[in-house]
Formats: sequence, structure tokens, C-alpha cells
Amino acid sequence: MIERTHPATLATPPGAEPSPSRAASDGATQPALIVRGLGPDDLPDILELDATAFAQDLPEDVMRDVIVPELELDRFVGVRDPAADDLLVAVGCILSKPLTFPGRAVHPTAGVSWVAVRPGWRRRGLLRSLITHQLQDLHDSGGEAVAILTASEAGLYGRFGYGRAIDACRFEMTHGAPFRPAIVVDTVVDTPAERARPLVRALYESIAPTRPGNLGRHDGVWGIRFSDHDVFRSGRSRLRFGLHPHGYVAYRMKSDWNDRGPNYAVQVEEICAATPRAFASLWRFVLDLDLAREIVYHRGWIDDPLLALLLDPRSVTVTQRDHVWLRIVDLDRAIPMRSYSSAARMVVELADPVCPWNDGSWLLELDLDGGRATRTGAAAQIRMDVRELAACLLGGTPMGRLAAAGLITGDPVAVHSLGAALSTSVTPWCPEGF
Repeated sequence: MIERTHPATLATPPGAEPSPSRAASDGATQPALIVRGLGPDDLPDILELDATAFAQDLPEDVMRDVIVPELELDRFVGVRDPAADDLLVAVGCILSKPLTFPGRAVHPTAGVSWVAVRPGWRRRGLLRSLITHQLQDLHDSGGEAVAILTASEAGLYGRFGYGRAIDACRFEMTHGAPFRPAIVVDTVVDTPAERARPLVRALYESIAPTRPGNLGRHDGVWGIRFSDHDVFRSGRSRLRFGLHPHGYVAYRMKSDWNDRGPNYAVQVEEICAATPRAFASLWRFVLDLDLAREIVYHRGWIDDPLLALLLDPRSVTVTQRDHVWLRIVDLDRAIPMRSYSSAARMVVELADPVCPWNDGSWLLELDLDGGRATRTGAAAQIRMDVRELAACLLGGTPMGRLAAAGLITGDPVAVHSLGAALSTSVTPWCPEGF
């Protein structure tokens, strides 16, 4: 990360007087709040601020053994307030996240995480300063061309150019929900976690590069992803695995009994399969688990094949919500990162007040092998905010939907052509948060 300080701009609504929040009671001006790089020495303060902001006090061994190994402490930035004994009042970081793009191309992305502003210092523009600092630094250093995040509050990041790129579904099903006739399944073997973990990792690492939206995982991510600490179990069983030669399912069970007998609930943590037959076999295994009456999965795919396997579509309740938000850091470096479903050539005028180097008119030339974006003075055929292009970049949001909402304007033929090029046969899928 480039060493740089960045003044935290106080947020003032249009037409309002400047905020007095940095003025002392005697009228003297307080020192400016500056975004600076953090490091290992700041870790205790980072953990304390995160616990304060999210009201979560995790046990020390969880922080030490599970949480901290995932972090990249050289990619943290924060704000300390000199008027409050240099208290850390805002923080954010980037986690290195290899992401599979359409065309099975894996590229590094900047996974924005650990963003927190201390109560009492909110509504002062600190979040904007953190995000702007991150984006400016990625641009100046030639770092990742795309940033992604999973948001605690869905309304926060669109104003910084992040688009809703990948949605997820919560599935709720009853035990034994039948499949359509002629679906062939294999035996799935319930396997102890100690034996399953290396096999699961190998399976995921072979499958993830073929699935747009899936993320690469290092040791720290695997440690937190399938931790069996009590904090992550929430009264459920230790993690259990069902293994197929071409896939796996990880799940937990919560025991319960009522007057009619067992009333267990199954929570599917992750399901990953390389073939349709393996996928069907793994779900059949889960749906038929003894004692269970309810099966819940929080990370379902919008185009999840399970929805086509079930005989009765009403046997599953589906709740869709935003999941991964994407930000184009540098348009000219982001466009070549994927292949496109059809050839398209048009001039797009982007509005990007946060990253002004993206603002203006671009010639997009897209085809089955990739694409490029170059500056142009030609008249624009399409106009949109960078947020809308970010939402469509992975194929997770149809451009036609945004055009129908009036968020993308211009020549209808050009809009249709660009939307067709950006579309994918199935939506991207990310089975985890960060």
C-alpha cells in the first residue's frame, strides 16, 4: 500500500452550514482527522474498535486462532483523533480475494472488509474518507482493478460507486422434499471432519475457478470458514460432511424434540459439486437426513439447480437478498478481465464522482475473447453511473432491468447490445461472506 495521508472530509448536506463537529467549545479549531496506514502494532485497537462498532465481544482464543489469521495487517487504514488521546475512531481493510470472472478467468480483487466507525464519530464523513482513500490507493499503486465487499447495511455503498453484483438466496425446505422423476443419485458418505477437510479443500480448489463469483481461499480463510468453535456453532452440532467423489456438503444439525418426536433442524453451510449428478446426490443426502424436519441454506444461488430438481417448487421457500457489491476501480483494467457473450462496440458515458479517472466517455469493444475500454471524444450512445456498470459486470444484474428503471439511458439498440454482451448463461454465485 502506498504511504499517504488523506484528510477526512466532514460530510455537509448541500446548502447547509459546515459541520461544527471539529470545533472546540472555545471556538478553537481541532486537529484534522486523517486517514493513515495501519500495521501490526495497531491490531489491539483495531479489534477493540470492531467489537465496539458491531457490539460483538468474541473470546480471545477465537480472535487469536480463527479471526486474526485471515487478516492482512499491512492493508488496514484508519483514522485516529488527536483530540481524544489518539483514539482509533475509524478503520477499514482490504483482503486479497481471487475472484472467478465469466470466461473462467481468475483475477485478484480487493475484498473490502472490517469497515467500522466508532459511535460518537459517525456522520462526519469518515466512511467516505476511508473508501476514497482505498480506491485512490488502488488506482495510484496499480493494485486490484476491481473491489468487492459484503455489506452490513445494503444502502451504504452505492453512493461510492459499488453496484449490487451478486445476490444470494435463503432456502427453507421440509424433510424428504421429492425430486422430479428420473433424477439419478449416488451414495454420499458421511465423513468425520478431520478426514474430510483436506478432501473438501481439494474439491473446492478444483471447482471454484470454473464458477463465476467463487473466491479463492488461503489457509486463514479455510480456518474461519469451517471453524467448529462454539461461537460459530450457536447451539448446533459440530460440522459434519457428506462426501461424493465429485463434491461435498458441509452442514450442522440442531437437536430438538416435541410431542410428535424428533424435530431437528439442518443448516447447510456449503455445498459444492463438479457435476450435476454429484449436486443432486448431495442434496438428496441432506433432504433425507434422519430426525430432521427443516433444512435451511443461507447461501443459495439465484440460478441454483436445486430449484429445478424439486418436484414441487412450493416445497422450498426462497428469500433473495443482496450479497456481493462490486466497484470498478479502473475501467480500462477491469473490462479485459472477463469474456463476453457476444460482440459489442459502443460509446458509454460514465459518471464517477468518487473516481474521476473513470468519469467521461469510453469506447467499449467487447467480444468472446475479452474486451477493452479506451477514452474517446465521440458522442455517447449510452449514459450511466459507474454503479450500474459495476452491477452488470459479472452478469448478475440484467442491464435491461436498470434501463427499465431509468438508471441507464441512451440508444435502445446500443443498450440492448451491451446488455447482451454482459449477460451470462447463469448468474454468478459466491457461497461465502467476508
